[in-house]
Formats: sequence, C-alpha cells, structure tokens
Amino acid sequence: MSMMSVNLYPYGLEHNPFPSSPTPTIHDARVLGGKRHREARDAVVGCINDLYSKLKAKDGNYDARDFRLVTVVQDIGSGKTHLALHIKSTREDVICSYVDLSTISPKSMHGLFSSILRGFDSEYTEQLRSRIVDELKKRALEGNRHARKFFRPSFLFNNNIERLADDVMKGRREPDVRYLNNALDGLDEHQLLAVKKVVENRFIDLSDLRSLEDMLAFLSAIARINQRFLSKVTMIEIDEFDSNMDSIEFVKAVINAHLPSTIMLLITTPSVYDSVRSLSPSLFDRLEKANYKIDLVGSSTFDEIADIALEYIRQNVKDLRFSIHESDIVGKIRVVYDEFIEFRNIRSLLNILYHAMEVAASRGDKVLSEEAIEEAIKQAYPGLRVRGSLMNVPIAEYMRIRREHSSNDTLEYGVKQGVKSLLALMQEQGKVSRVEYDTAINSINAEATYIDINMKKVGVMVILGKDYASMKDVYHEGISVDRLIVLNNTGNNGSNGAVFVSMDKYKIADLIYFGQRYSKKEITDLDVEKALLLARSILLY
Repeated sequence: MSMMSVNLYPYGLEHNPFPSSPTPTIHDARVLGGKRHREARDAVVGCINDLYSKLKAKDGNYDARDFRLVTVVQDIGSGKTHLALHIKSTREDVICSYVDLSTISPKSMHGLFSSILRGFDSEYTEQLRSRIVDELKKRALEGNRHARKFFRPSFLFNNNIERLADDVMKGRREPDVRYLNNALDGLDEHQLLAVKKVVENRFIDLSDLRSLEDMLAFLSAIARINQRFLSKVTMIEIDEFDSNMDSIEFVKAVINAHLPSTIMLLITTPSVYDSVRSLSPSLFDRLEKANYKIDLVGSSTFDEIADIALEYIRQNVKDLRFSIHESDIVGKIRVVYDEFIEFRNIRSLLNILYHAMEVAASRGDKVLSEEAIEEAIKQAYPGLRVRGSLMNVPIAEYMRIRREHSSNDTLEYGVKQGVKSLLALMQEQGKVSRVEYDTAINSINAEATYIDINMKKVGVMVILGKDYASMKDVYHEGISVDRLIVLNNTGNNGSNGAVFVSMDKYKIADLIYFGQRYSKKEITDLDVEKALLLARSILLY
C-alpha cells in the first residue's frame, strides 16, 4: 500500500521555516541572522568568555564579586528581544533568567524579584537539584554522616544510599534538609536557603524573602551555587526596561550589589534611556559605564532583514544546493521591502514569508514564487496594492517586472514596447492617427511619430538612465515634428523646446505591464480606460 504523498514546502523543506508569532519565541530565537545581530551576539559571548577567564584566573575563588553589565538600546522591532532569547536558548555555558517587564503588573520590587526567579526555567532547577543530590550522595557514600542522614536511611533496612537518592530525585522520599548545613560545607545563610528551596521544589516560594536586602542576597546566593554545582555563570536578562521608579530602583540595586559571577543584560529603547537620564542620574551614570553597550542601529536595513530571512531557510533546508536560490529570494524580498513600508521591519516581513510559504506549499511550488507572496499579502493585508500604479499592477506582476528588468537596457526596451502598444491602442480609440514606429526624425531615432487631435505631428522618444547633459540636443531647429516628447526617468524638465516627461518606477511598470498584456490580447474595457489615463499622464495626448 502506497503512502499518501505530503506536499513539501519550497526548496524541499519539510516544515515552514518562518515563525508566525508576532513576538519572538524561545524556539524561533535559536535562529539568528543579520550582520548587526551576529555582531551583537558575539559581543555578549565575548562578555561571557571574559567573565569565565576572570573566574578561572582566581583558581575557583567563587567569592570574587565579578559582575558585568550589558545594555542593548534600540527602537522597537530592532531585534533586541530576539537577541536576548537567542542567548538564553543557545548558550549552554550560562544559567539564564529572562524577564519581560511589560508583562509585570504592578511593578513592585517584590514583583520584579519574583519574575527573575520565574525566569529560571524548570529544566535549570531540576538540573541543579540533581547536582546537589549527587553531591550529597557522593559524600554519604564517602562516610559523611550528615549527608547520610539527609536521605533518612533506617538502621536495619532501606539504607541503600543509591536507591534513597533516586527516590529523593523522583519525589518518592522526603529528605531531611536539617542536615544540609553540615553535609555541604561553605554555605552561608542565603546559599543554604537557596539549596533548601531547590531540594524541596519550592524555588519560587518567596514567603521568607521580604526585604530588598534579602532579595539581593538570595540572587547572590543563586549565582554562587550555580558556579559551585554547575560551574556556570549566571545571566539576568531584563527586557522592556521602563522608567517606572520601582523598576529603576530595583535595577540600580542589583547593579550596586555586584552579584558574583553574574551578567545583567538590560534591554530598553532610546526614549526610556533618555527618561532614565532625568529621573535617575545615578542609574544613568551606571548604564553609561556598562561593560558592553550594544547598539542595533541598522538592524532594519534591507541587507540585514534579507539575511535574517535567508538564515531561517538555511537552518532548515537539507538541499546543499540551496545557495543557488538565495539571490532569487533576495530579489523578491527587495521588491516587498522597497514598495511597502509595512514590511520594513523583520517581524512583519517574516509574517508575510510565513504565509507565502504556506501558500506555496498548497500550490506545490518548488520555489518561493511572486504569486505565492502576492496571495500571502492579499490574505494578511487585504486591499494592499502597489502604490502609484494607474494600471493597478498586481503585486506578483510588479515583482516579476522589477526582477526581469533589473538592467537599464531591459528596462528601456520594455518601456519602448509599452509606449508602442499604448499608441496602437490610442489609434484604435481614435485619440491619435497615422502612427509610425521606429521613425527617424532628421538624425534622431524615435520610437514613434503620430498626428494628435490638433493635427500636430508628435514624436516620442524613450531615453532612460541618462542625465540632462546627454539629452539636451535631441531637439533643435528644423526638426521634422511639431512637438517632441522625451520620456525619461532622470527628472529632466525640458531642453530646447522638447517636452521631457519624467516617469517614476510605477509609471514605468505600468507601461511594461500594459505592453505585455496588450501583446497577449488580454486588454479589457476597464484596462482601456486605465491605459488612456496613463497616456494622458505622460502627455501623449
């Protein structure tokens, strides 16, 4: 029995590589593209490595207060959150707590502290709990009576430490935490409290932590036990940092506390940063002295966004020949980016690419097509059209025209054919007469000549990509037409009596699109009306 065939996504992808959520997720953030974003990541990694080198140089002196501050300041949509989540999801050499202050209300110091504890995921606390229990088991097996009593063995039976430790880890046996202080040497009051909370699975129980001093001491204790039991540094990522006074005072307190073997990554916007300057000059001074100040300026440029989009495919594609498609994809993204301000930030563009991939898969497309992108835009942004187009050029056609006429020669040829088709239609509609094509006007080669409704002889030339100086002599005394129209795209206004008509990219696309439809005999009555409006806009009549 044959298996049902399943449509693959373009480029042989088994899954849609693009995220569909409006904000980054931990899973999505594992992919990081773009030169500026990679440089920012490398700066954070450099900070991590620098801290490790300092700790290593101290030969395991975990009491050394090595603290680092990293700030990421840039506008909304620049990829700050993505960067933070990328570090959290990909760096196995740090214990990371991610906190989004926009989700916390009210922003009391107690609430902020609680959010930091919740920012450490359950996988971390389970790993730490396992290491602590393993250390106690090792000491018990070596004869440490306090470590043995932690597992509560009986005198005659049920005294196998290996089995008892396994029962504790699986929650089948309650340990006796009263013996932790003597079983594990070198723990201060708050470190002991942290270990107890981890062992008893009540890490985020805050009933015994009320004062700011206790909160800071507990964070310091967590950093120390992370270094001791997991040999890792601690990172606290605070996203959407705002100018709320409790937020300001809490962050300033954390910075002043110099938590050992800890990195604080503070993420905010330029407007909030300026607010902090006036509200808390002391915190602003500390932020200005951050060990690393990351600026993601330029993160919304086309090159950056295009590389980010490609990276999602690169990370998922299995075809080693995918690179041959990259320039084609970039060309299609370029049109979307240039023409629609809605898609000049990475989240919006990724959303369109996600929908386009879904459309392409349903169509069975092998590559990401213009038609799939157009359909995606129609679905996600109904009514969105190419701005400035009199012919209402469909988005897919506009993208194709832009791609196929990328050189000046192909562009000029396409416009010339469009002008000839437009004049042919105008003659059919009685707007002009006696149209002749590729006509020499004295020594000048024109695309066409015709007689307008005022019985004047008109010549039309298309000259693209040339400046005024190179065109100023196209019209002179004794020329064999009454009026010469020069269609160009350089912004020239006229010379020696010739009429220069400057066309933007939309009129150029209109002419090419019309010419192609006319040659295929696909012109409707509505198209005729639009085409005559186009002809009037470029002064053909």
